[in-house]
Formats: sequence, C-alpha cells, structure tokens
Amino acid sequence: MKILMIHNKYGKHSGEESVVYAQIKLLEENGHKVVTYFRSSEELETMPLGKAKAFFLGLKNSKAIADIKQIIKDEKPDLAHVHNLYPIISPAILPVIKKMGVPIVMTIHNYRLLCPNGLFFTKGAVCEKCTGSKRELNSIINNCEGSILKSSGYALRNLWSRITKKYENYIDSYLCLTSFQKEKLVQNGFEESKCLVIPNFFNKKLEDKNYDISDKNYIAFAGRISPEKGLPILLAAAKKLPKISFHLAGLMRPGYRQELEIPKNVVLRGMLNADEMKTFYEKAKILVHTSICYEGFPMVFPEAMAYKLPIIAPDLAGYPEIVEHNYNGLLFKPQNSNDLADKIVSIWTDKEKLEVFGKNGFQKVNKNYSKQFYFDILLEAYQKNIITPNYKNYEPIKNY
Repeated sequence: MKILMIHNKYGKHSGEESVVYAQIKLLEENGHKVVTYFRSSEELETMPLGKAKAFFLGLKNSKAIADIKQIIKDEKPDLAHVHNLYPIISPAILPVIKKMGVPIVMTIHNYRLLCPNGLFFTKGAVCEKCTGSKRELNSIINNCEGSILKSSGYALRNLWSRITKKYENYIDSYLCLTSFQKEKLVQNGFEESKCLVIPNFFNKKLEDKNYDISDKNYIAFAGRISPEKGLPILLAAAKKLPKISFHLAGLMRPGYRQELEIPKNVVLRGMLNADEMKTFYEKAKILVHTSICYEGFPMVFPEAMAYKLPIIAPDLAGYPEIVEHNYNGLLFKPQNSNDLADKIVSIWTDKEKLEVFGKNGFQKVNKNYSKQFYFDILLEAYQKNIITPNYKNYEPIKNY
C-alpha cells in the first residue's frame, strides 16, 4: 500500500511530530511505502509578512494545493493520512484530494476541529465555550491567545472550516486517540461511524526486566514545564511531602521559573537525551502526571509503563482510559494537591502494590500500546476506507 502522509510541523519538535515519524517508520518496516508532504510553521519566519499571511494560508494555500495535486498525479497513493494542516497547508486540500479519488483518514492529536487553539484550555483552565451557542466568537471575547489579532484569526479560521464542512464532508475516518476524544467529536456533530479509537503506541523495543524497588528513590515527572501541565499542583504536593524527592525532566517554558515556588526536595533535571531518560525512568519509583488540560494521549504514559512504573494521574479527559485506578496506577482529583499527596503516600512504601501496578502497566503497554497492535488496527482503518469508499470515481485497490 502507498500512503501519502500530510503534516504541518510546528517548528519546535513536539510529541505529535514524534508520533508522525514513528508511524512512518512502522509502516515502512511492514513493507508499505510512505510519501510525505510536510510543511513547517518555521517557514513563516522567512516569508515576507509571514505572520500576516498565516491567516490567509490557513484558509487556502494555492501552492499547497498544487503540490498535493502533483504528488497524487506522480505517486498515485492508495490513501492520504492527514495529521496537522495549520497554519500553512490548510483544509482546502481536502476536497482536492477526494476529487482525485484518494480516501482520507485523519489522526486527531488535539481538539482543533472543535476549539480554535486546539486545547480546550485558556487562561489557566479548561474551556469548551467554542462548542457552545456563540461558538468561535468566544475565542475573540476571551482573547484566548493573549492577542486579539491572533485570537480572531484562529476563530475565523475555525469558523470557515466549520461552515464549509471541510472536515465533515471529506474525511473518511477520524482516528481518535481515546474514547474521550471520540465522544467530544460525536457530541459536536461528527458522524460516529467515522470516528475510530486508535491510541498512540510505544515505538521502542519492550524489555521485560525485573526492577528492584529498593533502587528506586524519587517521584518522576516528564514533559513540558509549563502552566497547562499543572506544575503548581505537583509542587504543592511535594511541599507537603518533604522527605520524598521529586525529579522533573523536561524543557521549561521561558520565564516560567519565576512564577514557581520550588521546594528543596524538587530537582529540575532539564532536557534529557534518550539514554538519560532510560536511567531517569529506571531510577524512579512512581510517575506523576498533573496536567490540568485535555491532552490527547501523553506518550509519557506508555513510556513509563514500559519501565514498570506505576502512574498517578488526574481523573480527567482520557487519562483514566490509560491509567486504570488500582490496576496500573491511581487517579487523583483534578487540581487537588492534597489528594495527590495522599495518593503518593498510600503507595510510596507499599512494595507489593508498586510491583503489581508496575507489572500490570507493562502488560497493558505490551497488549494495547505495542507496535504490532497499533499496526494491525491502523491497517484495518486504512483497508476499511480503501475497500469501501463512499464517493464515486474510485476503484478499490485489490492487491496490496
């Protein structure tokens, strides 16, 4: 099978981008050919009036349309797999792809089809107002991006794609990362039969090692150190537990350090390379995730489970689908540092429970988030759309 992979990169490397590249590698390892059409938001920096053009390119980019037409003409892909289209590629390519007889699936990494900023998060809190009666106008009223111009641009861009039904009319399948994501799409008018749940996968080799709990001596946090990650909640819990060490791995948002009160038992490790992250996980006793927003599918979860780390996460969004309470970890009340501290204390010295949670997590990642499991359900989604196209002038590929 030949797949056309389409993605607008964000400039700085992201978890979403890691998933895209891992997906390409997996497909190629299994004998499929992947043709890519990638653009990067960094291109705006070199364009004359790039930031001003971003809004119009998000509505329609004639160059991107011409590029896609040429690729389809030359490569004749069986299917197009879309990831991110903003700000340069734009959803205007979707009807063009379909008119040329190529089915389209789209991975839903975030909530951009429903929310202008893609996060359901603004001004330090979860917000779903743009799915309400005034829709995208709320993004302007709330000034979600901290700039009226930018907030207006995002709102109008989403309004245009919703009114023209660029996604609903031309996407054959939406590949949601969790059932929670799927539910949000269906609640907002997307056809349920088109929404499939395909979680992210652990793209490294799984090693069934036995770890000695006595060698593990800190609580781990891995990810961006920024407001939506709920760092004040983690730090408040750490302050309540001065005898327990907390190690934080990840890049801190510029200027954010001054907003945080960091207790003496918290160690900022900064960005770690692959080998350093391996040691980081192996030496940790528990992984804590304190996000206060609806993340899609944090890759830190399967990574931690691969190292038999129990996870403590908020009972929010799709997290309970991955972290099952009293199975491979514990759930705490969102934004409640007291409950987080209590959950940590409840298992910190319980060797048996820590080992059971760790083993259960490893079994879950091996069963539900392995490369083979992901490849099987991804291929099934591809074949579903190739074999049963819902538009004319397309002849199914019989041998692939």
